[in-house]
Amino acid sequence: MLAYLKVKGFAIIDEIEVDFDEGFNVITGETGAGKSIIINALSTLINQKVSTDMLKTSAKQAEIVAHFLEKGEEYIIKRVIHASGRSRAYLNNDSITLNKMEELGNSFLHIYGQNEHRDLLEKERYISLIDKIAGLDEKRSILSDKVRQLRELENRLRTMNKEAEGRLNEMAFLEFQVHEIEEASLKAGEEERLKERLKVLKDAERIKMILHEIGEKFYEGEGSIHDILKSAANMVKTFSHIDFIKVIRQRIESISYDLEDIFRYIKEEEKGLTHDPDESKRIEERLSRIFTIKDKYGKTLDEIKRYEENARHRLLYLKELTGNIEITQKNIDLLRKEVEDLAQMISHERKKIAPEIERLVVDELKMLAMEKTEFFIEIKDKGTIEEDGRDEIDFLISTNPGEALKPLRRVVSGGELSRIMLAIKKVMGGDEEKTLIFDEVDTGIGGMVADMVGQRLKSLSRNHQIICITHLPQIAVYGDSHFLVEKKQMKDYTITDIKRLTDTERVGEVARMLGGLEITEKTIQRSEEMLTNAKKGIH
Repeated sequence: MLAYLKVKGFAIIDEIEVDFDEGFNVITGETGAGKSIIINALSTLINQKVSTDMLKTSAKQAEIVAHFLEKGEEYIIKRVIHASGRSRAYLNNDSITLNKMEELGNSFLHIYGQNEHRDLLEKERYISLIDKIAGLDEKRSILSDKVRQLRELENRLRTMNKEAEGRLNEMAFLEFQVHEIEEASLKAGEEERLKERLKVLKDAERIKMILHEIGEKFYEGEGSIHDILKSAANMVKTFSHIDFIKVIRQRIESISYDLEDIFRYIKEEEKGLTHDPDESKRIEERLSRIFTIKDKYGKTLDEIKRYEENARHRLLYLKELTGNIEITQKNIDLLRKEVEDLAQMISHERKKIAPEIERLVVDELKMLAMEKTEFFIEIKDKGTIEEDGRDEIDFLISTNPGEALKPLRRVVSGGELSRIMLAIKKVMGGDEEKTLIFDEVDTGIGGMVADMVGQRLKSLSRNHQIICITHLPQIAVYGDSHFLVEKKQMKDYTITDIKRLTDTERVGEVARMLGGLEITEKTIQRSEEMLTNAKKGIH
């Protein structure tokens, strides 16, 4: 619902603000007062492309703000158009793209007349309109799900068949890779240990000589550090009853024990320091094997294990592939039959309901002064079944006797389209959440036909918020809220203003619409009578 509209610096509008209501809102005013400018402002709000010609003369920028209420949420869309041509859009004060602005605007309202009739001219929407009145929405939804499932299965089957072509070669390669990783039998920390061992083996003799020399100086040789420490400990033994001497002796003995441990460790390591060319070769070969495995399957042991696991899973998948292909093909055959049967049933129901919809729409059009109009719902087989079925649907129309039926979007004027839309909406419904805006709906009609149009708009307003610009009193009297657009002459320029009419003011405006400049008592009485009858539903 469009709850509020503010327009500033646009065309001949200096600044206006208007609060719209639910139901049927009518906008009237004298010719040239600027009624359609308000609709143009709304159209500008929801269309990316706009001309700077729409700015008010001397205005630096135009500003259009609309408040929409939808399902308890408020959406404030604002557009600022600068004289330079630059344009900005906002949603609830946050900047948005013009594309997002257009998407939001079109989800909130539809404008009929002045070439703004996307809703009725979008061929893709015809199927949903037919299905709604035929009660096929749920079945179409089921069909859509099944078609998606079928496409997924067909894509999967294509992938499996392609994989099956090179299955034996891939299996042989995967088995080789798994065997290679298994045979390598890599262990955590193995590479580091081997590298360290190889370093030792390369200088084994020199290291052994150095360690032997250290052993001699530490422990075994004459005048070794161990002998010196032992002698020192004996020298102070006599005075061990003195505390600090006792501490000195204990520390000397501790160092001596450490030297013994170091010596034993050196002797132990010396045993493995024999230069062995065969061992070096074995280590180098093992490291080369590790490097090869890492280069092929992963830089770490965890990565290699993951590669092996994935290869095993893939190998199992390929071994079971033939059976899976057969199962998938059977599922496709069953699902395709379900899709074809359901699509055929939906198509049959559409074709069955189409003549009744055609008759109802034509009857409505006769009531709207389009009694010579032919309306036909063309249903053709697309040759394929898509999510919405196998049918391609178009609305064909001829508005004049002798004219061939042509697609609706190619033949009708704004005023005709508005009335056709009224007829289709009356018959089919749909888009209850959207605000419907009509301009030119009363083109070329009057009298009883205008009264019927008013009734149809009133009826439509039970499910939609309606905003209608009209110059006919027969339509205006059905409005729940009535707004008057006036042109005011200022000192140096002209502006357009809009105001909500009170009941008394409304009588006067309807009388003006009935009688023009000369409003008589009789005109006033007729105005009051029309308003009273419209309110009571008397036609």
